[in-house]
Amino acid sequence: MSLKNAIGGVALLAGTAIGAAVLALPVITAHLGFFQTIIIYSLCWVFMTLGALYILEVNLMVGYGANLISMAQKTLGDFGKYFTWVVYLILLYALTAAYLSGVGAWITQGFEHFNLSLSPFYSALLATFLTMIVIFLGTAVTDWINRFLMIGLIGAFITLLTVVIEHIDVSLLFEQTRVFDVRPIPLIITAFGSAIVVPTLTEYLHGKPKQLLFVVLFGSLIPLLVYILWESAILGIIPIHGSPGLLEIQQHGHAATDVTAALNTLLHNTLITRASGYFSIFALITSLLGVCLSLFDFLADGLKVQKTLKTRLGLSLITFVPPLAFIIFFPRGFTFALSFAGIFVAILLGILPAMMAWQGRYHLKDEKPLQIWGGKYMIILSISFFLMVTFIECFNQYELLLKMGL
Repeated sequence: MSLKNAIGGVALLAGTAIGAAVLALPVITAHLGFFQTIIIYSLCWVFMTLGALYILEVNLMVGYGANLISMAQKTLGDFGKYFTWVVYLILLYALTAAYLSGVGAWITQGFEHFNLSLSPFYSALLATFLTMIVIFLGTAVTDWINRFLMIGLIGAFITLLTVVIEHIDVSLLFEQTRVFDVRPIPLIITAFGSAIVVPTLTEYLHGKPKQLLFVVLFGSLIPLLVYILWESAILGIIPIHGSPGLLEIQQHGHAATDVTAALNTLLHNTLITRASGYFSIFALITSLLGVCLSLFDFLADGLKVQKTLKTRLGLSLITFVPPLAFIIFFPRGFTFALSFAGIFVAILLGILPAMMAWQGRYHLKDEKPLQIWGGKYMIILSISFFLMVTFIECFNQYELLLKMGL
């Protein structure tokens, strides 16, 4: 595996995880305080990375080139296969629809900048068509485009940090809070949900265990560092209480956009608006590419299709037409599915990988090129954590229904 491909693998993993929602994370966690938030970030990172490593372990055991369907069938049987089909398609189609809708909104704004109008329908159609071309051309092309986008994302993020870092009031980070709240955890784990791209990377990087282990660990570490740096910057500038304050935004505002507005109000620097806008665009597109590439390869594996020129076109249509249809005809459908994203992520990228690893290690006698440390106790701990996350998200949804009077 060449160094440039390893860098591309790291960029794909990191780019899939880091979405535009990173701008809103400090608002979602504001009431917890800085140190409690960092502990929760680290805890979620540990278990989500562990889930990614279990996927890597099972993928190498089954044979690189396989995806989650073949992995589930080999280790968990037909029930595991069909269950994976359902959970994966609901989550990935919902994410794809959400990201395409977001990119479409940016395209509309871009046209307006030149005094041109483009309806949401045509914007979503254009976003879908452009993304489909990239995915159709394959992992190598997607990798190279993603690298350039990651350079833009990192540049925008560094610009944001450079502007705000000199204004950080460290004392704000030490504001004490007695609130203990686990409700944000299901949303936070989705911010580390890059494991879906691991089977694609295993095939792309030719199944070399040591190099892939490095790529997964390093690629998953970058989002954690970005989230911690951004948390430090926001909590060190925007006070928790008052106006503009993080709790006020949490209760009455729109997290991503109002954070930028609050920074502008406090620092009087229009560069913040521009940098956060560029960061949002790059983060949105890198996440979209990672999700769509993963979905494309998942469908190829599940449908047992060889990737020829003709079948790639068919797979591209199956990948993109359903989410586009949801955007156009059932916009509330994917929004509803996304509201349960924490549950789907916990099951698909946490519980299932751990169960597959258990079956692969202790019930199958196939060769295991890589075995993640921790043994049975670590697998049980991982499953327990994600079961807890699933329970928390069910409680969150129940609370939401009560507030809506349903």
